[in-house]
Amino acid sequence: MAQLSDAEINEAATAIRRGMEVYIHREHGRMLIADDPERNVRADPEVFEAIMQDISTDPDAYIHIERMPTPDAIQVMKDFTDRVRNQELWQALTYALKRPRPFQTFKGELNKFPKNYEKWREYRQVRYREYVSKALAAE
Repeated sequence: MAQLSDAEINEAATAIRRGMEVYIHREHGRMLIADDPERNVRADPEVFEAIMQDISTDPDAYIHIERMPTPDAIQVMKDFTDRVRNQELWQALTYALKRPRPFQTFKGELNKFPKNYEKWREYRQVRYREYVSKALAAE
């Protein structure tokens, strides 16, 4: 299998985090990223269809990196919360994770703390990079 560069792993991690479909060719490492128009109204259905047709010609040639399962994504948020030193933010994030719509609530609470929001973005990207690397290693 072709190896991906750090930049490509980072690109795949960002795409996965945004809910896109990521396929990597086993031999030459070409990465196809498709934004499903059924999940994202701004996605281009023609681009999605073209990518899916390309993959359907030889599906075994591609590794499909699935979206991170919701429980795992919530665990990433919990792990970050455990690292927070600011007691007020820690309480707000802990409460956000217990409420309905934890992703939106968590982000809303973090927006009130700009320095920590940037730390969250960095932490989340590292964890998604690890997720992509593990998915590739499993193949």
